[in-house]
Amino acid sequence: MLRGITLVKWSRSGGQAHLIKISALWAGVVWAVMTTVFICAALALWVLMTNGMVYHFSSIITASILLGAIIGGIVSGNNAGGLGLLHGTVVGLLYFVAIFSFLIAWNGGMPPLSTAIVHLLMVLIPAALGGVIGINLPIRGKNRSHTRLNYTAHR
Repeated sequence: MLRGITLVKWSRSGGQAHLIKISALWAGVVWAVMTTVFICAALALWVLMTNGMVYHFSSIITASILLGAIIGGIVSGNNAGGLGLLHGTVVGLLYFVAIFSFLIAWNGGMPPLSTAIVHLLMVLIPAALGGVIGINLPIRGKNRSHTRLNYTAHR
């Protein structure tokens, strides 16, 4: 069923050196947050351009959070090149902390624990899935070949 899909790819044959790549995590979190911010900005523009009395955007914002988690996991797994499940899960956790702290500030208090757990799982699972998708993409973020120019003067 899962033949040909890589869940975990070890990058070193003698063990792991640098298990988590911080730059891959940072790229994933930035993409996740910016995806959600972009969709929320588009919704705000929609509100400004139309003259409706009531808007029901909760499902669209929930979908943008899920989309941000998946995209963040994909970018993180792709940039890491291995351990996509781990990188996607950590990106999902960091993304959850960012969104949940915003919701606490917006609502003025903590929601019930059951709501927090549901939100955590709602972000962790798509981000981890995105990390698995990211390491299986054919183009790697940090593994692209770069040409170096030699600037040494020949005497």
